[in-house]
Amino acid sequence: MDNQRYIVMTYLAAAVLAGFSVHGLMVPLLAKLEVGDVQLLGFTTASTFAGIVAAIATFFILNRHPLAVSFTDETITELRKVVWPDKEETVRSSTVVVVFTLIVAGALAGYDFVWARLTSIFLFTEG
Repeated sequence: MDNQRYIVMTYLAAAVLAGFSVHGLMVPLLAKLEVGDVQLLGFTTASTFAGIVAAIATFFILNRHPLAVSFTDETITELRKVVWPDKEETVRSSTVVVVFTLIVAGALAGYDFVWARLTSIFLFTEG
C-alpha cells in the first residue's frame, strides 16, 4: 500500500478535528450545566482531556477499521488520476463565474428595486 503515509495524515487530520470538536462542545456544555472546567493532573482541563481522548480514539478506530482504510486508499488513488486545470483555465473559469454572479446580482437588485417601488405605490398611498 503506497498510500499509507497519506492515509495516516488523513486520519491524523480527522482525529484533530474530532478532538477540537469535542473540546469545543464540552466548554459550552459545562458552562450551561454551571459546572466548572476542572483542572486534571495539574496541567490540563477536563474539556481538553476529553478532546485529546476523542482524538486518540478517532485515530485508532479509523486506522484499524478495514473499510475506512480501503475507502481512503481508493480515494487517494483516484485523486492521483485527476487532471487539474492550468492557471489560464482557472483564471478564465473564475472570471466567468464572477461576471455571471455580478450579472445575476444586478438583475436581482433591479427586480428588487422595481418591486419595492410598485409595492410602495400600491400599498402606501391613500385613496
